[in-house]
Amino acid sequence: MKLAEREQALLALVEEYRDEECRRLLEKARQEATELVRQAYRKERRQLHKRVMSERARARARIQAAEAEQATRQRRSSERICLSLLETAWPRLQEGLLARWRRPPTRRQWAQRHLDEALRLLPRQAWTIHHAPDWPQDEIQMLSHRLAEQLGQPLEWRADGSIAAGFRITAGGAGLDATLEGLLADREPLQARLLALMGLEREL
Repeated sequence: MKLAEREQALLALVEEYRDEECRRLLEKARQEATELVRQAYRKERRQLHKRVMSERARARARIQAAEAEQATRQRRSSERICLSLLETAWPRLQEGLLARWRRPPTRRQWAQRHLDEALRLLPRQAWTIHHAPDWPQDEIQMLSHRLAEQLGQPLEWRADGSIAAGFRITAGGAGLDATLEGLLADREPLQARLLALMGLEREL
């Protein structure tokens, strides 16, 4: 083989090696670029996921804060409504009880119920009964006779101008308050009951 032919063959071999090496380097570069893109995509996806989760958490926090604020406003509004209703209903309750005392049938029920309770709770000794001045004497005399028999003790009845309706019994150190004021003294449970009767709920 002539020198020129050998040089030509050697150059062809070098070119073939160069081309093969270029293809190998290009393939390696493409693979590395693909992996870099994949890693960048995964990283971006993780960061995006974190941002989305963070935004969701902030959104939930804002929603919860708004719901809590709305619940507080509704509760305050409900409380204002309840208080307004109670301010209207309480005087009517007082008037209703006063009217019951002034009507003989319901006054007798009032007296009977609380005198029966007094007989269960108070000691069997002399009673002093302070009562509203408008309680008719014939009703007092009838009750006095029956109570004296049950107690075995005389009773003392005292008209008291400070009592608008009802009566208050004392026996030694014990007592039972069946006056209008006494019946309404435990105000919170009565207010809760009024609201329940009106179909409302509120913790008082």
